[in-house]
Amino acid sequence: MEKKKEGGTRVCHWCFKEKPDRAHHCSQCNRCVLKMDHHCPWVANCIGFYNYKFFICVLFNCSAVTWMIVLTSYPLMRMALHHPEYFDFASAFYVVTSYILALVLAVLLTAFFGFHCYLISCQYTTIEFCEKRRGGNDSFHAKYPYNLGICENLRMILGGNPLLWFIPIRPNYEGAGLAFRLNPSFN
Repeated sequence: MEKKKEGGTRVCHWCFKEKPDRAHHCSQCNRCVLKMDHHCPWVANCIGFYNYKFFICVLFNCSAVTWMIVLTSYPLMRMALHHPEYFDFASAFYVVTSYILALVLAVLLTAFFGFHCYLISCQYTTIEFCEKRRGGNDSFHAKYPYNLGICENLRMILGGNPLLWFIPIRPNYEGAGLAFRLNPSFN
């Protein structure tokens, strides 16, 4: 579906191969990645068609665990602040500092997970979101060709069974990442 401005097929300037829809070349990995979302330095790999669900599972689980740490360590932090007789200064400092760092990490991870939930609901990749936002074309968001609705978008990324969405097992993907279903109302 995606063509060059002149109407020809897209070709990667580095690999010299035909690029499928939504594929991009990663300069760090030195290869083209199907439905590339971004290159993640934390996992030292590209996030794309085959591993995006696993990336979402990692974000969800990290967010959940950091909030669990924040909630369960709150009584200890409160005790360190309000009852200095139970803690020496170094221990109280360590507890309060650790709590603040865990809280900041929980907020950041939750925001990052929320952003990717938004991207899934619109069927964007991070690269597509940045490109379209930079273009300033507001009508594009309403007529995005790959957006099939929130429920279908979730199924396409996380699989058909909602009970398995946040369990890191490979869903049965439609196709091989070379072509994607289009919104029927897209002209």
